[in-house]
Amino acid sequence: MTKLLQYLFLSLTFAFTAFAQEKASLSTPSWSFMSDSYSYSGILDVQINKDNKGGIVQLQLQVSDPSFYIGGNVYLFLEDGNVITCTDKNIRSVSGKNIQASYVITPTEVALLKKLKLTDVRFRIIGNATDFSSPTGFFTASNRIRSFGLPDKTFDTVAAINQLFN
Repeated sequence: MTKLLQYLFLSLTFAFTAFAQEKASLSTPSWSFMSDSYSYSGILDVQINKDNKGGIVQLQLQVSDPSFYIGGNVYLFLEDGNVITCTDKNIRSVSGKNIQASYVITPTEVALLKKLKLTDVRFRIIGNATDFSSPTGFFTASNRIRSFGLPDKTFDTVAAINQLFN
């Protein structure tokens, strides 16, 4: 009986681990894009998720007031100058001081992202700002990794998106 319970436990553990790995492969890593103009945290977390119709761009940011939100169109700038316009569908959530917004991208836009590096994201924070709150308005976050004393590096968005959608 003990062997049977051990076998059952190991089987369930393996099944849950396999399911978690399969679920994790439905999105790219989260990239921390830097924003020089957004003074509260300076970081916009960008992640691309795969869905059955195309993809979803998830943006997450820290704010001082959880009633603030990322709203309006979001613009994804590609390395060749192309711009993908993502229309606001009011898909958002709040967790503490982190606000999150999701934007749908079409298969055609996914195909562009598979070929061209995502260089910048233009977004808008909407809310009633005060003298002591985080800022509201339009901001741009850039694909760059800063290392003190070293040249800036960038996230390889093309490789991650190709791995996700192939």
